[in-house]
Amino acid sequence: MMENTRIQLIDNIRIAIAQENSRDGILKVAAELIDAYSEDFNWTGFYMLDGDRLKVGPYVGPVTEHTVIELDAGICGAAASQKQTIIVDDVRNDPRFLACSIHTRSEIVVPLMDGETVLGEIDIDSNRPRNFTAADRTMLEKIAEVVVQRLKQI
Repeated sequence: MMENTRIQLIDNIRIAIAQENSRDGILKVAAELIDAYSEDFNWTGFYMLDGDRLKVGPYVGPVTEHTVIELDAGICGAAASQKQTIIVDDVRNDPRFLACSIHTRSEIVVPLMDGETVLGEIDIDSNRPRNFTAADRTMLEKIAEVVVQRLKQI
């Protein structure tokens, strides 16, 4: 995607979530806008930290059995524990992958950071291997910052 499209998405999310006054409302709107960005995304959503576990928040995609993820499990747990974005080019080659769909081939998980504190994360699965680029990573990390800023305001 062109850089202007990425910037437009960040701006659209910032504007749309400014109208929301609840955590789930903010996350739902952000998930919907992120998911609409690419037809190759087959699950787009948020997991939020609750104690020492991640609990599924608003998402777009098929129902997941992974509604609670321990911090030592899956790619989501790894991203939260390591406090860094993780991109997996082919989930079939990563033993950490918690399968939600047989169609998922690649995944990106971006922590929602408030300073050094993990609040949750953006999790996106794609039906294409090697779907996520460095530019996608940068865009999603900026979206994570925008979401955290808004969450801190409510």
